[in-house]
Amino acid sequence: MPLKRLPSLSALRAFEAAARRGSFKEAATELFVTPGAVSQQIKGLEAELGVALFERKVRSVRLTSAGQALQPTVSDAFLQIRQAVDRVRPQLSKVELRINSSGPIISKWLLPRLHKYTARAPDIQLHIETELDVNSIKDNGSDIVIRCCKDAPSGLYCEELHRELLIPVASPNLLVARQIETAQDIVNAPLLYDSSLADSGLQPGWACWSKAVGLEDQSRRRDVITFQRHAADQVVDAAAAGSGIALGRSFLVYGALADGRLTCPFGPVIESGLTYFVCCQEGRETEPQISDFLAWARQEAAVLTTLNALCTAA
Repeated sequence: MPLKRLPSLSALRAFEAAARRGSFKEAATELFVTPGAVSQQIKGLEAELGVALFERKVRSVRLTSAGQALQPTVSDAFLQIRQAVDRVRPQLSKVELRINSSGPIISKWLLPRLHKYTARAPDIQLHIETELDVNSIKDNGSDIVIRCCKDAPSGLYCEELHRELLIPVASPNLLVARQIETAQDIVNAPLLYDSSLADSGLQPGWACWSKAVGLEDQSRRRDVITFQRHAADQVVDAAAAGSGIALGRSFLVYGALADGRLTCPFGPVIESGLTYFVCCQEGRETEPQISDFLAWARQEAAVLTTLNALCTAA
């Protein structure tokens, strides 16, 4: 007796998805087709088999007794097909890398150059996390942390990326409008004050800078706009928008200096006492994805050596 022709795999696939999900709409979403296409496939299957497989209701569908008899075998068959295909298909699963840092470092240093890393490592699935506590590498499972601090965090493998400089920066338009040409002219311009250095127990940046040029502490002026609670990235944005002159943190203002949104009109450029480190758990620095990120971070941070060319009195 000749074997009867099997229904089309497309119709059986539409039936299996709709039966499993109890919805033509959800089956259509899974199969990347329209609900109408799923409905037509199932109608064709029912016509070929000569039985109704679903009871159609206003907002749902339900298997008939014939559908209930067919569904387990069809679902099992498709599952076996998927498993067999997966066994012969090369596995291209992505490796995850969790990078943790503060908001300013992420927004002003990591994100603007992240496209370079993803082009270099397309098989790495990145997770970017904002956290201030360096212990997040132990507590939250981060693979990489980037931190700005006085000394390298203990108990971790750390590489120095950049010793931070504090650079007077302003929008070129502001300098023209306020006729600011020398360090002494700063008394005639609005100032932006990043209090995070003082919050870290270091000497306030403007206080040290003012002393270096023989001026009174400019951070004590009544017209100073103060940014608190790790808002160093906001200081950069405010300066670029022409809101005032800032003492920019070199790791964060490099991009705006390089593209001309900010300029360094005069010196001196002073050290903040902080250093940027990229860290991982000890022993993990040789893992391929971590080793490659460390190498990339070193390469990107090395560009900061060109800051001297961007600062007129560096």
